[in-house]
Amino acid sequence: MLGFQRITIKSKMQLMLLMVSLGSISVVGYLGWSWARSALKTTIFNQLTSVRSSKAYQIESYFNNLRHHVETLCEDRMVVAAMTEFNQAFAELNSRSIPQEWDRAIANYYETKYFPRLSPVITGEPKFETYRPISVAAKYLQYHYIAKNPHPVGQKSERVDALDGSNYSKLHAKYHKIFRNLIKKFGYYDFLLIDAKTGDIVYTVDKQTDFGINLAQGVYRESNLAEVVEAVGQNPDPGAIQIVDFKPYRPSYMAATALIAGPIYSESNLVGILAIQLPVDEINNVLTGNKNWKKDGLGNTGETYIVGADLLMRSVSRALIEEPEKYKQSWRSLGTSETNMRLIEQLKTSILLQKVDTEVAREAIKGNVGTKIIQDYRNIKVLSSYSPLKIDGLNWGIIAEMDLSEAYQPIYILERELLIAAALLILLIAYFANIAAEKFVKPINAIAQASRQGDGEQSPYFQTLIQERGEIGKLAKIVNKMKRNKQKQTELLAQKEKENEALLLNILPKTAVKRFQKGEQRIADSIQQTTVAIARIFGITKLTANRSVEEVAELLNELIDLLDETANRLDVEKFKTMSDRYIAVCGLTKSRLDHAKRIVDFALAAMDIVQQFNNRHGTWLRLSIAIHSGTLMTGIVGTKKFSYELWGETWEIVNQLHAHAEPTTIRVTQEVCDRLHDLYSFQKDADIKVEDKGKLSTWVIRKGGLKDLIDNLSEGLDRDNW
Repeated sequence: MLGFQRITIKSKMQLMLLMVSLGSISVVGYLGWSWARSALKTTIFNQLTSVRSSKAYQIESYFNNLRHHVETLCEDRMVVAAMTEFNQAFAELNSRSIPQEWDRAIANYYETKYFPRLSPVITGEPKFETYRPISVAAKYLQYHYIAKNPHPVGQKSERVDALDGSNYSKLHAKYHKIFRNLIKKFGYYDFLLIDAKTGDIVYTVDKQTDFGINLAQGVYRESNLAEVVEAVGQNPDPGAIQIVDFKPYRPSYMAATALIAGPIYSESNLVGILAIQLPVDEINNVLTGNKNWKKDGLGNTGETYIVGADLLMRSVSRALIEEPEKYKQSWRSLGTSETNMRLIEQLKTSILLQKVDTEVAREAIKGNVGTKIIQDYRNIKVLSSYSPLKIDGLNWGIIAEMDLSEAYQPIYILERELLIAAALLILLIAYFANIAAEKFVKPINAIAQASRQGDGEQSPYFQTLIQERGEIGKLAKIVNKMKRNKQKQTELLAQKEKENEALLLNILPKTAVKRFQKGEQRIADSIQQTTVAIARIFGITKLTANRSVEEVAELLNELIDLLDETANRLDVEKFKTMSDRYIAVCGLTKSRLDHAKRIVDFALAAMDIVQQFNNRHGTWLRLSIAIHSGTLMTGIVGTKKFSYELWGETWEIVNQLHAHAEPTTIRVTQEVCDRLHDLYSFQKDADIKVEDKGKLSTWVIRKGGLKDLIDNLSEGLDRDNW
């Protein structure tokens, strides 16, 4: 606050204009920025919701169509016939014998082809005894269609006929091309026919290691294929299509697999179960827009993904697809286990491996719909729109998100533009504020300058201001009047100060006056190297006998002036006059090494002055002078009525000496004599007694028999008539 008071009114006006303008800019800018951010956030949320709703509709429609397609296939005559015929042919194979070399061939396939690809994605070491086919039919089929299939892994479906002459191979040759074309056309991973009574997988298109196995035996009894078959068995009604969620499937090397299945009836008899291994690619294509997120309006960071009830992803993360290395580094920094990271890297998918334990994921699984700003599964702040997916048998949620940094990019650009615009406006306002302040302050400065100048120094501009009407003119007139009054008061004050200083100089030494004027409360000093003289004027009483008071005062003034002139000439300070005494000091306010000599010279001169004065006016005045050197105490005594006094031992001694001094004599102490015995003629005088000091030696200075001459000249005069 004090700093603000010290600055000029021009600066204050500029600051106020700038502050008001800056405040207005800030309020308008903030309101605009806040509205833009709110509108942008609403727009982005609406966009995310639109994308999420569109993707949800596509996924739900896909599953509905898939359900209808499976239901149609289950009712298709060809599928029913194939199911019946494959059941019979599969049963026939159980009566065959399996040569040992077939068993070894199957084991060799598992050990050299299957296990090396399975081992990296599971914990522990797989053993053939755990995975081997058990039934004769399973061994027969896996030998001909897997172990001895000349096509490489992943293309085993290319074999149409095993050429073994069995009824099964004939049926396989009859239906396989049709079913293989079917899954290629619809994008399914696999097409499986399962004997509803035994649980045997009697036919598959893809020819994985689940071909021919029994779902009630071995490692496959815990698979989701066994789960969906069991679900169909529990609800075998025609048209009752069952679906199970994604789960790692060992025949597919632990790839996440979801299955949909339905019962196959031949007339009223349940002859089998049709199972379809769902294509993950189709789901990912829908959610990623065929990896064209920008076209879907998701920009550089947005994505749509599905999360299951276990809060694990059911689709692939965009980050994994676009920046796999950055994705891995991010998840390592978040503490993801090395096992999961290895699986993600090997399987090239985040399905069932990416945890999405976020607020919106939990809300979506609960069946809630909404939008929020959250920290996503990458620990990045995002705008998120979520809802559940309405798919019978699956508890999934769908989430559309975009990084907050990208979503608010227009806001950041707006912020920069607002700051630049604000800076330019401030500069512009500062320029005009300076002009306005200059125009406003100019007459005030002129008035202020005129108030500091004399009457004859008024500028023409100030004269024009006096003639103006309005507030500035009134102020100029008031200042002009104040100037005149001030000039008068200044002159009076200066006169008074001179008078007061003159009065003080009559009472105090010049140095004491200066100290007093500066406001010193206590003025007292102890001064060494001083010499004081007390001169007593004898004959004043007789001088008043035949003269008027005015005549006596005039004579005394003349004598004192003569003494003052002599004191000034010798640089001796007149201390004061008291009645018939004249007190002089040397070394009191100005140090003098020859202070004693100057006082003695003054005393001798004073004797001559008095003699000349007597001769000139016919008077009979005489002087007795006492002189002593030493340390003096001096100072102002009194507060209301003050005086400048001397005290101390030196003062007491010179007073005692003065009391014993005779007229026409200059009486000094031993100290003075010791200092000046080489310069003057001293005659021993009587000792005096001083209280607390005892006896002191005194000396008298004579100048050419002065006393005798005066005595001779005064003989015969009638002193009584003088």
